[in-house]
Amino acid sequence: MKKINLLKAAVWILFFTAFFGCKDYLDMKPDLRKAVPTTLEDCNALLNNYSVLNQGYPYIGELASDNFMMTTANWQSVSILEDKELFIWNTDITPPATQWSAQYKKVYVANQVLDVLKILDETQQSKTLKGEALFFRAYAHFALAELFVPIPLANGTNINKEAIPYRKTPNIEDRVERSTIGEFYKQLLQDANDAAILLPATGNVLSTPTKIAANALLARIYLYLQDYPRAVQYANACLLENSDLLDFETLNAASNSPIARFNKEVIFQAIAVGSATYTRTRWKLDSTLMEKYEDSDLRKAVFFIKNADGTYSYKGNYDGQLNQAPFSGLAVDEILISRAEGYVRTGKVDSALMDLNRLRRSRWVKSQFTFITEKDPQKLLDIILMERRKELIMRQRRWSDLKRLNLDTSTAKTLYRNIENKEYVLPPNDLRYTMLIPLAVLENSTLQQTKR
Repeated sequence: MKKINLLKAAVWILFFTAFFGCKDYLDMKPDLRKAVPTTLEDCNALLNNYSVLNQGYPYIGELASDNFMMTTANWQSVSILEDKELFIWNTDITPPATQWSAQYKKVYVANQVLDVLKILDETQQSKTLKGEALFFRAYAHFALAELFVPIPLANGTNINKEAIPYRKTPNIEDRVERSTIGEFYKQLLQDANDAAILLPATGNVLSTPTKIAANALLARIYLYLQDYPRAVQYANACLLENSDLLDFETLNAASNSPIARFNKEVIFQAIAVGSATYTRTRWKLDSTLMEKYEDSDLRKAVFFIKNADGTYSYKGNYDGQLNQAPFSGLAVDEILISRAEGYVRTGKVDSALMDLNRLRRSRWVKSQFTFITEKDPQKLLDIILMERRKELIMRQRRWSDLKRLNLDTSTAKTLYRNIENKEYVLPPNDLRYTMLIPLAVLENSTLQQTKR
């Protein structure tokens, strides 16, 4: 009962601190003082709050990317104004407040736990709890950075540019300041690295962070930072412990949810906020992307439902549900294809081919599978990047991939929409790749809107 009451109180606190502590909300603090955690048991209860820490990750990156399309009629039927306008990259629109506040709720919980642990004796349990808190703090901050922070350049020339706050305290009275891009990523990498040191290799449930998950997160971050040797390093550390892949020939492709929740590829369980925009009737796979799936590629049937009009809608959720809240966690397939990319970019073509073919073979009709043998590094990179796009569909990876790939003219891409007979264009490296801060956040904080 104590745990239940603590969690309810904590969520209540989070509601009132989501937007960084307006003065009116601070007035409630005395009434909630008794709910502040003080023991390892309290910390453990907070970190096992699945609805706060494992749900509610952003979805708008997928919405604004190029994997899916909507007809004019479908677009007009969208009831969420922000979704509707972000789909056509409206310069002035801000995302739904949940895309920001839900992540800082996770950060708040992590910081609450870390504050308590500072005053308790260090034990193996306390070190594990610290690792979990640091992992969640890093995971949430990176989810925010992919949307709300300009991508760091590999040459470091924009490290002093403005980022968003990296919250390291649960004190709602602390003034919120933006960090620089360099400061933000320095702290992010420190949190993720410390988590990898403190966490046990494996855990009892996939919603709880582990060393494998921390290494997978580091591989994801370093790929985004265009640090390919380190991306390979941490992918190796992850895959050394878990490299299991699903055999898609064993799945029931006719099912509306053919991929089970907590399947053996999942390293860390997390899901995005559900959006009514992602309904089967309006959210259709881009037709040119659909053509890239060969008939012998089982993902064509496992990932998608064919509609009566010949279009395809998504059903391959790694959360095991046919709903509007897609998987946003870490899984073996992502880390394997990330390592393949890192290998080819660092001159290890044979190793890249091994990873690429291993992944593809697990997704193919075995009797029709043929190995990729391309040895030219640039051509192989193009194959790997397309494979990555096809594999990680609806996994909240495409927006951040576009941001980093746009930095190189050989992989840059201009995006187009045609709605109501008007063409909308998003050029590579456009300032709109950095989302604006939601208006509700600005109204309840001292933050200024991102400059464009």
